[in-house]
Amino acid sequence: MRDEKRLYHNAEARISYHLRKLGVKIGIKGKLTLYVARHSWATAARDNQIPISVISEALGHHSEITTQIYLRFIKSSEVDDANAKILAVL
Repeated sequence: MRDEKRLYHNAEARISYHLRKLGVKIGIKGKLTLYVARHSWATAARDNQIPISVISEALGHHSEITTQIYLRFIKSSEVDDANAKILAVL
């Protein structure tokens, strides 16, 4: 189990590294990370009426309560504004 956790964190770090490089390359001012990608996916899923149980499973949360807390901090309008800004520079 310890090796699996280490492998996961190494993969997470590599993905975030490449997302940051991509963000710089395409001129995104904020830092793209796996965390940002996960939040974006979860928000899109929620906004498309994907059940919380499915979102929770996809994110690897042990509890749907964790997923509900996770989504509570995301305002769809803020994500929509951010996506519009990103698409405008592409």
